[in-house]
Amino acid sequence: MPKNEQTKCQGCGCEISLEESYVLNDLTLCDDCYLERSHRVKTCNPLATYSAKRFQESDGLEATERLNDLQKAIYEFIKSRGKATTQELSNKFNLSQAETENQLAILRHLELTRAKKEENKIYIVPF
Repeated sequence: MPKNEQTKCQGCGCEISLEESYVLNDLTLCDDCYLERSHRVKTCNPLATYSAKRFQESDGLEATERLNDLQKAIYEFIKSRGKATTQELSNKFNLSQAETENQLAILRHLELTRAKKEENKIYIVPF
């Protein structure tokens, strides 16, 4: 097999070389799709929330000072509207559902946002 043989990622459809591909659950994936599917951040993680509080106590940085640009934009969008669904956030920031959930988990660990059910919908609201 030649070293430069190409294939398509079965997650996003991008062209990748076979030697730079990953197989997960019988799917050939690029690096980004592999990480997205295999290393998900869990929203409900008391240890992550505890750690975030301890870091804040030790270095004095506020939760919002710990955010990257994307997380700041998501947080500001939620604050400005008062609430948003994960689908609205995915559409607004052009993110996959998994990546949106990962970003929201970080905001939750920092106690900046939380989920709130209204009728049959789940909204992300400021904490």
